[in-house]
Amino acid sequence: MTTPPQLDKETYRTIIEGYFRAFETKDFSNVAFSSNIQFLSPISGKTFDGRAAVVRFVSGVATRVATVNILYTAVDFPIAAGVWQMTTTKGVTYTLHNHFRLDGEGLVYIWPMFDPKAIISQDAPEGRGLLQWLRGTGYYEVAGTTPKQLAGVTISKTGRLFVNIPRWVDKPDPSVAEIAVDGSLLPYPNSEINQWDGQPGDSARTHFVCVQSVVADEDDLWILDPAAPMFGDVVSSGPKLLRVSLTTNTVTRTYSFDQVTAPNRSYVNDVRLAYGHAFITDSGLGAIVVLNLATGQARRLLDQHASTKAEVGVEPNIGGKPWKFADGTTPQVHSDGIAIDPKREYLYYKALTGRTLYRVPITALLDESLSAEALGDRVERVGEPGPTDGLEFDAKGNLYLTALEENAIRVLTQDGRIQLLASAGDFLWPDTITISGQGDLLFSATQFHLMPAFNDGVDKRTPPYNIFRLKLG
Repeated sequence: MTTPPQLDKETYRTIIEGYFRAFETKDFSNVAFSSNIQFLSPISGKTFDGRAAVVRFVSGVATRVATVNILYTAVDFPIAAGVWQMTTTKGVTYTLHNHFRLDGEGLVYIWPMFDPKAIISQDAPEGRGLLQWLRGTGYYEVAGTTPKQLAGVTISKTGRLFVNIPRWVDKPDPSVAEIAVDGSLLPYPNSEINQWDGQPGDSARTHFVCVQSVVADEDDLWILDPAAPMFGDVVSSGPKLLRVSLTTNTVTRTYSFDQVTAPNRSYVNDVRLAYGHAFITDSGLGAIVVLNLATGQARRLLDQHASTKAEVGVEPNIGGKPWKFADGTTPQVHSDGIAIDPKREYLYYKALTGRTLYRVPITALLDESLSAEALGDRVERVGEPGPTDGLEFDAKGNLYLTALEENAIRVLTQDGRIQLLASAGDFLWPDTITISGQGDLLFSATQFHLMPAFNDGVDKRTPPYNIFRLKLG
């Protein structure tokens, strides 16, 4: 019987201490995990296999850790142990005793054990008990709910909260709503515009067909309607962008998109505004639409560029299983999330079925003299945050991204690092992000992967659908 290869004891101690400290730094990239690493959760009894799954789990826990204090480590190859303390972002300190198995690469098995008194005592205020802390409860709050599946959420500078409910599985009633103080949904801007009769033409032009996103700026609410129910064919005359005054609560202008701007099978998805223009992603075919708000003229750009397309070979794993249709194919969702930095220099965007984040100078998008090739040459690769849906900047220049595989929110910091900000089991398909005037981050959890189309026709969604609030401070 051969003896398994091993490193010296001091190296293993350094590896173990590096693992503990990573909960404070939020960076597990340099931890020496074996290629056969397993992590056993004593609370759920679930074992996480492989580096990606283990890093995903512990990174989620680390979002709730403020500081780490290492008490001691002991190594007796092929096993080891360590005792350490973590102080949570709520100021509560827990002591942990970790059991490890080691191999020639580093940590091959991790089993954390907690103070039994902390587990037994569940009378602490919500969010401070150990089990609540492990699940992430108490580190966020529910800002609102909808009885039917929502997609977009936005908050005005005065704190008014708006949502939209697309025509996917459910019949939206209403399609766009303001959430009242008592939590009820008030059709916005009025009831009549929310009552589409299912007909193309003038009816689709003047009513909400399948609203995908709502975005509030200083004075207006912008409502984007791809008019493609169930992600199918585009309803004739339906695609449009509406501008609604938040002062008078009336539609002040409707920008209708023709078949060149929004061709069949397109799906205009999200919108941002700058320099008198609207910038819109098309997740159905892949493109950036640039709309002149003064003239109403629209140009369809980067529609042949790789940056707006789903990436070949990317197969998101969401909710513990591959995200696929019943026939085994992976949905190809093209340019989806979109954001403009606070200096209004760059438009950031990425495909949902993709791992790469891109940006392009806004001046290049507005330069009508640039050829398609020249514009494509101005596109820059930013990083690889993984499959994401919504994007949004805060006033300081941090870019927040919904992380679909981790049930989480990631942040691309000003110094270029991509980190997990918050993760919890309740964050079921985090979709749209909006930042309040007070600097809070709100996002919708749409349960998109639980729709019948991705579960052999079985509807696994569970109402209500939540809007969560995170205190960024």
